[in-house]
Amino acid sequence: MTGAIKNSYGFLPGAQKAMLHKAAGSPARFHEVIVEVFRLRVPSLFIVDAVVGMEGNGPASPDLREIGLLLASDNAVAMDAVIATMMGCEPGHLLFLQRAKEARLGDYDLNTIDIIGELRQLPDFKLPPLGGEAVLQNDAVQAMIHTRTLLRPTADPELCSSCGTCVDHCPLSALSMHDNLPRVATDKCIACFCRQEICPEQAIALR
Repeated sequence: MTGAIKNSYGFLPGAQKAMLHKAAGSPARFHEVIVEVFRLRVPSLFIVDAVVGMEGNGPASPDLREIGLLLASDNAVAMDAVIATMMGCEPGHLLFLQRAKEARLGDYDLNTIDIIGELRQLPDFKLPPLGGEAVLQNDAVQAMIHTRTLLRPTADPELCSSCGTCVDHCPLSALSMHDNLPRVATDKCIACFCRQEICPEQAIALR
């Protein structure tokens, strides 16, 4: 999961987002990239609209949930630590928060955060399919993670409009159209989530 820190990635224009995904080359390295982009211009105020939230398969998902909260902070690391805790993720297991703390951008330790209001974990919140950060200490689940990392984006033929937007914006040109559906070349795909994020029909899921 990502939150206030990743929001600064939106500063980047157009295809620069995809180019940095490609340059990162791995999810672990991309966590570092997120923090480096954030450091270019650290905002002074962070507001998160959590009136209606998304859960499950991100970064775009039809699974919406009524949460009924607005969150605000003057520190993005603290904000993301609170969001992670609400979702059921241990903040210290998130690589981008580890990197942000090392860069002296803030602290994810809840004991160091002044929280106004009640911090409660959302019951039965559905984490993303690759949200292994929340279960790093669970040996049984860890045994499954290698298999999960082999998941690749797949288009739902019932939702896909064959617009080709995902093909045009894939940073590694790993997509092509076949029988009016985008297909992925698994040897090129780095599971960067760009395809899911840009799909106007939300027709993409990891399978």
